[in-house]
Amino acid sequence: MAQEIYVKKVVNEKYGELYQFLKVDLETGKKEVVFPFAMAQFPEVVPEEEPELLTIQSKRGADAVGYSKASSFVVKQGSKFAASTSPKCPKKYIKLREKLILDKKLVPLHNQLLVMEDIEFDTPMAAMGAAIGGWVRGSHDWKEKNKRN
Repeated sequence: MAQEIYVKKVVNEKYGELYQFLKVDLETGKKEVVFPFAMAQFPEVVPEEEPELLTIQSKRGADAVGYSKASSFVVKQGSKFAASTSPKCPKKYIKLREKLILDKKLVPLHNQLLVMEDIEFDTPMAAMGAAIGGWVRGSHDWKEKNKRN
């Protein structure tokens, strides 16, 4: 029994545009309304596990949130980096911050730099150095973010 499945758009006065999933028997031409998930046409979507969020703050104004991801560290959109850098800030972090500003991933906002989209760093240390604009000893200053419910 050869069959074809297609989607038909239906306009309803009360609900607007709706979509109907139809299965057609190619031999008889008989149409049957089907529920697409029951036919296994769509794979089951398994929600991703929410990563453990970490936070860093500095006296110069950094207030960033991030998480570890496989072999990298991601600083989340909406985080804030310190607008200035310390005299001891390594040049690699200064250049990284300049590149992020030129790419419009960081924009000045009051006395901070606002993260406009999630930014992926090679290491948590690089993320912290860029965020605080200074020299870092290690990634241990990223602290677990308190969950507010």
